[in-house]
Amino acid sequence: MIKTKLTGRGYDIDSKLQSYIEDKLSGLDKYIPRAARKTAHLEVVLIDDPSGREDNRYVCEAIIKLPSSSLQSCEGAVNMYASVDIVAAKLRSQIRTYKDKHTKEPRRTRVLARLMGRTEVLTELDDPQV
Repeated sequence: MIKTKLTGRGYDIDSKLQSYIEDKLSGLDKYIPRAARKTAHLEVVLIDDPSGREDNRYVCEAIIKLPSSSLQSCEGAVNMYASVDIVAAKLRSQIRTYKDKHTKEPRRTRVLARLMGRTEVLTELDDPQV
């Protein structure tokens, strides 16, 4: 589970909203690469902006800090629950892009092993019983 820090600017966070945010955004850890899960943490800032437009009054800003980068999403909506949903969807797609860039595929390992002349790695990967 991702370590989560909740902050409210001009907005009081009740227990119902806090549990909703933890349920919604803690599910993102299954998309994060396994090597990065230990050091990843999430910061969520909830803002009530009365000067904004009526449909963008409640703003949710979330930042996931990963070992080599940080992913950020900010969205305003009619209510706080809707803004949390939108931010979760945006972060999910950003994490998928991050994972595609920072993980190695097994077939690349086999090709590199062949090029380097390491047959012991190749046999371990091809043996289905191990």
